[in-house]
Amino acid sequence: MISTGLTGLDSLLGGGIAGGIITDIFGPGGSGKTQLAMQICTNAIHEKIIYHDTSGSFRPERILQLMHARQLAPTLLDNITVARARNISEQINHLKNISQVNPGLVVIDNITDLFSFEYSKESKSLEKHVKFMEYMHSLSLLCIQRKIPVVITNVVRRSGEQDVENLDKSISIFTHKKIKLTKEGNKFSAQVLPAFGAKKEMSYKIEPEGIVEVT
Repeated sequence: MISTGLTGLDSLLGGGIAGGIITDIFGPGGSGKTQLAMQICTNAIHEKIIYHDTSGSFRPERILQLMHARQLAPTLLDNITVARARNISEQINHLKNISQVNPGLVVIDNITDLFSFEYSKESKSLEKHVKFMEYMHSLSLLCIQRKIPVVITNVVRRSGEQDVENLDKSISIFTHKKIKLTKEGNKFSAQVLPAFGAKKEMSYKIEPEGIVEVT
């Protein structure tokens, strides 16, 4: 198990980020998706990590800031291999690195962005979903067969009166646990789905030292 750095969130996840499953972090812009993904990386920094960056949001200086707050040696940053994907073809090809390296953690930030961009026309909607599901199928096989913890991030889009995860129907088939982040003004909260029984969530804030739980 890899800790998220948040005791309450780890508890909702059943201990943290588990191997052999895909954990999906989704929410609106500015809710801390990438920040949480980087914090998880920091907590797994003694292992080899593959970080697929589709939007150019990876910041090594932010990782170093998180590491410094935890008194970790800066040289451990070398354990993170960053693969920048600029199109769907590159994103799919980057999956080959996972099988070759067999890392202790894989992070894909943001997983649907390039698919939505390249298949933006309504007439391409079916093709987009098929291509994305093929990609997710390959990722899930790697994750399950090699028992690798995989963390992905995703955005939400407006549908009627509510925010819905992008490509939600296609992505939900392959994701095992979901961390839904919400932002209302300066208040942030996280909920783990599926939530059995009463709805449970925890509050957090984003600080220089990372994402911190609010009790």
